[in-house]
Amino acid sequence: MKKMITILYLLSILLISCSDDKPTITDPNPKTYEIPETYNFDNVDYSSQLIQMEMLEEIKSLITNAINNRVAISAGVLNSMYKNTGTPFVNPDLNSSKESLYTVTDQLRTSFFEFYFADINNASTTRDAANNKKGILVTNDKSQTFLVDSVGKEYIEMIEKGLMGALFFYQVAQVYTSDAKIGKNVDNITVIDGKGTQMQNNWDQAFGYFGATLDFPIMNNDIKYVAKLSDDRNELLNTNKLLMKDGFLKGRAAINNNDSTGKYEAIKSIRTNWELVLAASAVHYLKSAKTNFDDVALKHHYLTDAWILLWSIQFNPESNGFFYENAQAEIGTNFWNTNPEQIDKAIDILVKAYKLEGVKDAL
Repeated sequence: MKKMITILYLLSILLISCSDDKPTITDPNPKTYEIPETYNFDNVDYSSQLIQMEMLEEIKSLITNAINNRVAISAGVLNSMYKNTGTPFVNPDLNSSKESLYTVTDQLRTSFFEFYFADINNASTTRDAANNKKGILVTNDKSQTFLVDSVGKEYIEMIEKGLMGALFFYQVAQVYTSDAKIGKNVDNITVIDGKGTQMQNNWDQAFGYFGATLDFPIMNNDIKYVAKLSDDRNELLNTNKLLMKDGFLKGRAAINNNDSTGKYEAIKSIRTNWELVLAASAVHYLKSAKTNFDDVALKHHYLTDAWILLWSIQFNPESNGFFYENAQAEIGTNFWNTNPEQIDKAIDILVKAYKLEGVKDAL
C-alpha cells in the first residue's frame, strides 16, 4: 500500500512538472513578404482625401488673403466651403465634387469649427488685437500678420490644425483603421481596377489623410499636414520609419498578404506615433513661444499651434492618457495671460509623458 502511494506521488510530481513545461507553439506557415520603402502598391486610390485637403487649402487661402488685404471674412462663405454648398470654391472641380469636409469631421466636433467661422466673421482685419479684443497682431519685424480671437488664439491655426485632428486623425484612428473598415469581415478578395479590394482601398484612404506623397519618405517634396510634422521631427525621433515603414507600408503589405497580425501591429504604430508627432511638435512650438515671448504676435501664433495640436490627441482611441489636457491647462485658456513659467510646466508634462528627455533641448 505504501509503495502504491509512493508511486502515485511520484507520478503526480511528474505530471505537474510536465504541465509547467509548456511547448512553444509556432506558426507552421509564417507570413513572409517584403515591405517596400515607399507606397508603390498596385491599385492605390485616395483621391477623396486629396480633394478634401484642397478644400482646406482654399479655406486657408481665403482667410490669408482677407488678412493681407484687410477685408472682412464671411462666415457664410466659410460655412459653404466647409459643407460644400453652393459654389464657394475658386476651383470649379471642388464645387462639383461630392466631397464635404463637414460630413467627414467627427460629428461631435463640427460645432467647434462652425463657432470659429462665426467668430472670425466678427473679427476686424483692420484693428489691433488686445486682451479681450479680436484683431490683428503684427510681428516685431513687420513680416507677418495674424488674426486672433479675444483670448489670443489664431483663427487660421485653430481651423487648419483643428481639422488635422477632428477630421484627419479621427478618420485614420477611429474610422479607416477600425474593424468595420479593415476587419476580417471586409472583402479582401474582389479586386476593383484602380482601387484594389475594399480592405486595400480603405487602408489607402487612411494613408491619404497622412498628407504624404507616394514616394515618401524617400522623397519629401510636396508633403503636408501630419506628414510634414513627421518629417520635421524625424531626425530626432525616427518618426518617418515609425509611421511609414512600421505603419502605413507594413499595414498595406500585410493586407496584401492576408497577415492579420502584421496589420494590427501597423495600426498600433500609426496611432501611437501619430500622437507622438503631435506631442513632440507641441513641445517644439511651446519652446518657440517662449523664445519669442517678447514678440506678442509670434508668441500667440506658436501657443495656438501647440494648444490645438494637443487638442487633436483626443481623437486617438488609444491615447497616452490625458497628459495633453494637463499641458493645455498649463498653457491656459487666455494666451494674453500665459507666462513663461506656465509654458515650461506644459513642456515638462509632455516631455515626461512621451519620454522626450533625450531630445528636449533639440526639439
